[in-house]
Amino acid sequence: MPGAHVLRAGLLAALLLGACNSTDVDPSPPRISPATTPASHQAASTQTQPLLLEPTSESGFREEPAGCRAPLQDYTRVRVNGKWINRRTLAMLEYAQSLYAGPIDVRGPALTQGSYSNNGPASFGTHLGGGAVDISVIRPGGSDVLYSEIERLVRALRVAGFAAWLRDWGELSEGSGIHIHAVAIGDRELSDSAREQLTGPFGYFRGYSGVPAASGVPELDHHGGPIVCQWMREQGYEDLRPQGETWPADWPRPGWRDRLPGVAATYLAEDQAQAVAQARRIDFLQGGYEDPSNMCGPLAGAILRDAGLLPSRVGPLNDLHNYWLANPSTNKRPWSFFPPQQYEVFSFHESIRTFDFGAWPLQAGDFVYTHAGRGEYDHMFIVTEVDAAGRTYTVTNQQQPDGSYRIERFMLYDPQDAALGVMRDLWVRSARLGRTGLAGFEVLRRVGVGQARGSAYRYTVEPGDTLALVAAKFDTTPHSIERANLDLALPLRVGQSLTVLVGLSG
Repeated sequence: MPGAHVLRAGLLAALLLGACNSTDVDPSPPRISPATTPASHQAASTQTQPLLLEPTSESGFREEPAGCRAPLQDYTRVRVNGKWINRRTLAMLEYAQSLYAGPIDVRGPALTQGSYSNNGPASFGTHLGGGAVDISVIRPGGSDVLYSEIERLVRALRVAGFAAWLRDWGELSEGSGIHIHAVAIGDRELSDSAREQLTGPFGYFRGYSGVPAASGVPELDHHGGPIVCQWMREQGYEDLRPQGETWPADWPRPGWRDRLPGVAATYLAEDQAQAVAQARRIDFLQGGYEDPSNMCGPLAGAILRDAGLLPSRVGPLNDLHNYWLANPSTNKRPWSFFPPQQYEVFSFHESIRTFDFGAWPLQAGDFVYTHAGRGEYDHMFIVTEVDAAGRTYTVTNQQQPDGSYRIERFMLYDPQDAALGVMRDLWVRSARLGRTGLAGFEVLRRVGVGQARGSAYRYTVEPGDTLALVAAKFDTTPHSIERANLDLALPLRVGQSLTVLVGLSG
């Protein structure tokens, strides 16, 4: 790979809440006749953190997701950012903003379409009644999409009581813009189309995108499925999926350490022809010009993608072309793709040949960038496994003595023998095949998740978390969290601090 140099960790600066827009009360708004809802609407409960609920087959109780709070029942119409919504929806948006605490201000400036309006066939009539809003995800005052904010904001909206999805560029119709579409669950003035997006055959509570599919086959919800609070159940809403597994889209699924080596092995290539075929399978250039000599970045991205380790399904992070010729010092790729709230970049100026990996070991899932010195090349690869003895492995492209390329499984180093592994031998000694890493290296690591098995991590509870979900996020067990946190009370609270022992479920 072409030369690169060192990028320090790009941690996000302070996320500021925008000021609230003033609101105007509609003096005589036309009313939508209330329609039948899954259950009769009752006054909002004042209890914002219910205790454990009815028994389930797994844990003995159904735990309320962190942050659930029943909305108020005030349908007075107000004008926000030039759009009509009701006070119930506004209060839900304000609560979502407090949970999200990011730069997209859903309480006003980011509101691009309100309720009680008609935006043509692309909206499917969902905005004709109350409770439906669209939210911009474009940077305020700019033109770039805040991709790293989307999953956090969608989850906050869902905990606040919305069915919410990202609508990507061109998803609804040719030329349609990118935005988040949200429908307030339980709003008595919802249009029929909005109700269909909740419980219809392509609806939120069934685990789908809410968009009617021309094929008749519903599209899966790419944000992990519905968050069901007790107040929703009291109105008759339930998780209608066969398995009912709610999972945040920006977290790797449990068991990823065990899956990662097998995923990487699907890219092995024994000769040049197979390596070319694998490069073209990844499809990181147009016109079939992919080549195994410069595929290290796209290969690393493809392994993460196939193992379910990319923290989003939308945006530049999923376009493998963006990993080609990535260079942290000039174009800030690939580190700039990963949400800085969730990832750390560790930079080392020491050669990989002499670095003490026993004192600072690589971990499974690490994304490593080795820097070129004079007469060397830069390289990118994923640490695909760490065995019981601490030996680390990768699957990556490698030049052969005849100039061809293969994709092979390599041991990177053995902490018990400083002479073993490509980071001690082949990659730092072979001038003929090319050397890398003598000028240092960088490691991108998922905060907490990428730690060694059994190590402790201090985790802050996020909206929608349950004890079981936190355990699954870190590939550990609820019992280990309970033991590490004496007098743990449930349900969890947003912002609560937990000690989590990582990776114990295996």
